[in-house]
Amino acid sequence: MKLALLLLLLPFITYSQNQYIENVLEHRTNKNNEYKDSLTSPFHKDIANFDSLNYFAPNPKFNIEAQFIKELGTPFDMTTSSGKSKKFRVYGNLLFRIDSIDYVLPIYQNLKLMTNPLYRDYIFIPFTDLTNGEETYGGGRYIEATIPTSNTFNLDFNYCFNPYCHYTTGYNCPIPPKENFLDLKIEAGEKAYKEH
Repeated sequence: MKLALLLLLLPFITYSQNQYIENVLEHRTNKNNEYKDSLTSPFHKDIANFDSLNYFAPNPKFNIEAQFIKELGTPFDMTTSSGKSKKFRVYGNLLFRIDSIDYVLPIYQNLKLMTNPLYRDYIFIPFTDLTNGEETYGGGRYIEATIPTSNTFNLDFNYCFNPYCHYTTGYNCPIPPKENFLDLKIEAGEKAYKEH
């Protein structure tokens, strides 16, 4: 009975996975186009040399349904790549499992952005992992999202990206706090940039 049910569901599962991968690839195409546009690109003067960003292949393993626990913290200064700091507060924690190991990842709110109606629901998820400095940018990567509306959260590392300061100078990119180190290889999302 279970085998028959699996065979019935298999085409749907395959379609869903293919659709998911197509969505990730479409997002990457749109981002490449954004970076080719002088109005929205961090490359500025070097834009003529830009072809595309560098990515891991889409990997559904790193599209995770995490448990969300809201725990508001007191404001603190998060150090940036320029040595300056930006005010953030912890908004809560994401709890999830990869390869039978449990992880906790704090998420944050930027206090300045909270005063802007357009970004009031914005949350910031910086992290470092064991790929940094080799396959990925040494300073860590980011995920941007909106405030969870339930006790679960779709944490998709396939959409993680490098901060602008990986590409050029003049930006104050927050450095992920030590609490946001994940002791595994997140082989998903954006890799370190290499000119093609």
